[in-house]
Amino acid sequence: MEIKRVYEKLNKVELKSEKIELSSVGELEKEIKKMKGALDYLDKRIVEGDKYIDEIIKYRNFSLDVYSKLSKIKVKMHEVAQEKLDKFEKAAKELGVSVNNIPQVKEIKKLISETEKAMQEKENLLKNFNKIGIK
Repeated sequence: MEIKRVYEKLNKVELKSEKIELSSVGELEKEIKKMKGALDYLDKRIVEGDKYIDEIIKYRNFSLDVYSKLSKIKVKMHEVAQEKLDKFEKAAKELGVSVNNIPQVKEIKKLISETEKAMQEKENLLKNFNKIGIK
């Protein structure tokens, strides 16, 4: 009778042990699944973030190109526009005509002003890129 009890107790201990093992493995499997899901999510977000960074860099490069071209145009434009405007104003003065009422004079002055404003906006944009570390 004693041997029978010992076997029964051993069977109960083995069954409890297997149940604990299965339960522990199940818990580990749940954690593994959660961790894989989290890592997969992070990987996707990192890839997405890299795409945004690439787009920002493309925009920065585009802005630099525009700024560079605008800088060259601005110098030429100012020289040519100012020279022509000076000649025009001189001729108008000799004729006794006020240039303040001539639409083309107003327009060229406006365009020069808008070009200067665009240059300043591009300079500010580039400064902002530099501030956030995108060079």
